[in-house]
Amino acid sequence: MSTPTLQPALSRWMDWKPKAQILADTAEVAPTKPTKPGFVGFVGAIPGESPKIEVAPDPAELARASSVLNLAGVRIMALEGGATIGVWSDLDGPAVRAALRTFGSDGLPVRYLDGTGIPMRFKARRVEGEPVPMTVLAEMERQPADPWKVRDWMLNEMGWGSKGITWAEWKAAAVNRLFQEQGVTGRPGRITATTVRRGEQTVEP
Repeated sequence: MSTPTLQPALSRWMDWKPKAQILADTAEVAPTKPTKPGFVGFVGAIPGESPKIEVAPDPAELARASSVLNLAGVRIMALEGGATIGVWSDLDGPAVRAALRTFGSDGLPVRYLDGTGIPMRFKARRVEGEPVPMTVLAEMERQPADPWKVRDWMLNEMGWGSKGITWAEWKAAAVNRLFQEQGVTGRPGRITATTVRRGEQTVEP
């Protein structure tokens, strides 16, 4: 049985070097090197045809996307079915999906790290938070278009949290702690429950 490899489409994400490295479990798999540019920067341009010009993302946007993925503990997994994005069920949301799009990885399948069938080597959690109950996770997997909306609704209905706080309040506190512990300034974030609700109600294109 051949060893699964990562697709070249991941090279932009994997080659990006932020201060905090993305948790990519790909130490044994080297990314495919991009094709060297041909004449005037076009790759394999045929005379008479209009070559496609790909505009590289802004470095500041790449840095922002990298920070989002790091704070959410997103992983790139080389599974038998091919390259797969691993996300924690409680930290999934529009911001994570937008960051994946920035790196061109939004076309890859997404699986939850705290779900079933994920190899144990990928389940070491290095970010704060608490995985959702399996009943909630199962329903999220049945609603791949916007699973975070299903999650938040179910957790609110369940009265998430031992102190009876809502999911949005809990998540806002968790994100603020992440900014304090892993952010550049060392200060807590200013995310509120209202911000969380508005952000996760936004329909991503």
